[in-house]
Amino acid sequence: MVDDNKTRIIKRYKNRRLYDTKEKKTIKIEDVVKLVKDDIDFNVIDNQSQKDITIKILSQAFSDELKKSKRLKQTGKILRQLILRGGESTVDFFEKTLLAGLGLFDLTREKAEKIVDDLIKRGEVSKSDKAKAVKEIIKGHEERMKKLKDKIDERVEKISTKIRMAKKDDLDELGKKVDQLAKVVERLEKKLGK
Repeated sequence: MVDDNKTRIIKRYKNRRLYDTKEKKTIKIEDVVKLVKDDIDFNVIDNQSQKDITIKILSQAFSDELKKSKRLKQTGKILRQLILRGGESTVDFFEKTLLAGLGLFDLTREKAEKIVDDLIKRGEVSKSDKAKAVKEIIKGHEERMKKLKDKIDERVEKISTKIRMAKKDDLDELGKKVDQLAKVVERLEKKLGK
């Protein structure tokens, strides 16, 4: 947890309500999304355990935004925050959140049977082929899920690599600036006779 004046603290209470300690008011997940989009640094703290749950709340916000927009591009800032804050440890959690947000985990055997029943009613599948058709739908769904998961893994790895490179570049730049400042201080000390 970062504890400086620039980092806004959001507390989550037992009743799952979020409270912005700076604005001194209850906020919703949409307000968290707005904080991210406005580049406001914040941490979400569980009021009971005092643990930082920012990644969990960002994941929830990402999932909610994805359900609303159905476009990953509009949720880019939230995704970036998730990766920056959680790094590699949140990739699996992110994948599950993304896939759930797209509604891709929702194909149950029951739903597959309903699809096949509709096909039977339309005369596209015979009743005797119902079990086989259900298995094919589930198998096809699992194959598509695996392909999608592989694509997501690939994209997340590319994004993670870019972010790690950006962090390294930022650190290198900061190092150069510190060296320049040290030289300026050295010259000033010489001028002042220290």
